[in-house]
Amino acid sequence: MSTPDRGVPPEDIKAAEGPGHDVDILAVHRQAFREPHEPGEGGESGPWWFWACAVVALVFGGFYMGRYSGVFAGEEAVHAPVGPRQMMESRAADTSAGATAVSGASVFAGTCAACHQSNGLGTPGLFPPLAGSEYVTGDAGRLVRVVLNGLGGPVTVKGVTYNGAMPPWKQLSDAELAAVLTYVRSSWGNGAGAVTAGDVAGERSATASRTTPWTIPELQ
Repeated sequence: MSTPDRGVPPEDIKAAEGPGHDVDILAVHRQAFREPHEPGEGGESGPWWFWACAVVALVFGGFYMGRYSGVFAGEEAVHAPVGPRQMMESRAADTSAGATAVSGASVFAGTCAACHQSNGLGTPGLFPPLAGSEYVTGDAGRLVRVVLNGLGGPVTVKGVTYNGAMPPWKQLSDAELAAVLTYVRSSWGNGAGAVTAGDVAGERSATASRTTPWTIPELQ
């Protein structure tokens, strides 16, 4: 006699095994029917916390894109391309108040460092140093005139004579020239005072008719 299945009631098993009785398949396998079905692959739903996180991420992403994409707060939209002439006019319109927004170090790196080097020591035999130069730390008006119109002919700096040529930089705005001259007069051990955009504007107006570089005798 077989051992009764623990999951099937004894009376059902006796009824199934007794002579003259039909086997009740449903009764025998009722326990098996009560077992939960195995989930089908791909049909499971994700946990509730996963869907909650997904909804939060979508809401945050929509808010972030709406807040920080496109034109930023306080920024004007550009409606038309700006040409070189407009850029020059805009830069020339800078005032002394705008000089604080210009980085003298950045202007120096883009205009002066190629010859005078980033450390202000110049190029031996070609371009004089700015560090410790009497022309840098001396009269600010003279320095502005040199940068506006350039310099030609021999110049002696710290006892060494150089005979190169410095190009004019009058295409820079008053604010840019003030920033870069203030930078060189206060860097590499130099301790001279600042140059303002008003100082540059005054010298620019006074020398507006000049078309040739300065020479040292003229500046002296």
